[in-house]
Amino acid sequence: MNPSWRGSILTRWLLLLLVATPVCRAAWDVSLPGEPNRSWGVAVTTGAQYDDNWNGTQFNRQSGFQYTSDLTLRAKIPWERSLLSGQYDYGLVYPRDDRLGGVNQTHTLNISGNYSPNPRLLLSLNENLVDSLQPQLVQGPSGAPTTIIQAGTYLYDQVVGNASYSLTPRWTASISGNWDIWRYEETAVATNNDHEDYSVTLSALYSVDPRTILGVNYQYAGDVYTNPGFKNGMNAYSNTGYLSLTHQFNPRLALVLNGGYTVRNAEDGTTSTSPSAYGSLIYNYGPMDSISLVAAESLSSASVGITRSFTAQQTLSFDLQVNHRFTARLHTVVEATYADSTFTAELLNQHLQFQNATPSDDALTARWGISYDFRIWLSAGLDYYYTRLVSSNVNLVQPYSRDQIGVRLTLAY
Repeated sequence: MNPSWRGSILTRWLLLLLVATPVCRAAWDVSLPGEPNRSWGVAVTTGAQYDDNWNGTQFNRQSGFQYTSDLTLRAKIPWERSLLSGQYDYGLVYPRDDRLGGVNQTHTLNISGNYSPNPRLLLSLNENLVDSLQPQLVQGPSGAPTTIIQAGTYLYDQVVGNASYSLTPRWTASISGNWDIWRYEETAVATNNDHEDYSVTLSALYSVDPRTILGVNYQYAGDVYTNPGFKNGMNAYSNTGYLSLTHQFNPRLALVLNGGYTVRNAEDGTTSTSPSAYGSLIYNYGPMDSISLVAAESLSSASVGITRSFTAQQTLSFDLQVNHRFTARLHTVVEATYADSTFTAELLNQHLQFQNATPSDDALTARWGISYDFRIWLSAGLDYYYTRLVSSNVNLVQPYSRDQIGVRLTLAY
């Protein structure tokens, strides 16, 4: 079983507003069950899947059928010049082990709030809390996918705040902060990998015209480990400077480009450098049809399982996603993500020696899902997931492949 779920910082505020604010309750609209735009909703999904590698391992693979269940609760509260929204998701997979049984549980809570004291100032705060079995890919600091080696059950809490102020009709200044916490259930993993990451970003944005925005940005980031290792080599800080461009070609096509450079310094004296880039192109070719392409390069702390040998990883990644609606009831989603990571900033091993190696891994994940809406409150779907991890050094990163296919039925209110 997973560790007991712990509430987040913003949860109490959301519950207080839900039960104690007549103004907020009055602002809720009455709509049909299952409508995605209603102010609150409940969805229950049940299904079954076949997984040919339950634990994502190269050897001693477990495979078979599993039962899946998911409960989602969501709400949003408009209130004068503010908006508070939240979503809680509980997922269950049974069995966890083909011999011992047990269940894998996932708790995900996301709460966000926006407040505009006046037309020129916008404040926002968001918290994302996850208690789950760690995935193979997560979103890195640049917004691009980053490989994370599976390491059992973990607790992840991320808090992001932003303040944006319009200095003139064309100039806008903003400051944002990010703080996340990683905690692992298994003692051996927790000893080496429990850590906290934080960052502060300053931006000056200039509106060339209503469709084009240019920006100059600076980010300071740090990683602090519970056990920083020899000469505190795990602890590090980085400085990134980059330029940004946002352009809306037309109501359907939008482009975002960021480009700069990152210098990362560890407390043991080692330094890593890398270009920092992010680009996304989104094309909406229908009311609910879209194609998005993301390409990025970033420098971040090394993945779980690597952190006692290397402290940093340089990642080049691509992500393609297509959403298409065949009819009013039948729709599909296709997504493929590729991430190539090279590990740098080597740490001294137990014999106080360097390995003089720069290992790398390639991760490919893909998914395809198709859904049919019998009613606005009832739908069924089929999903397929593919994962493949290839490593240049199997002693550091264990390669594996995984296929999952499942069916689901969802009731929404």
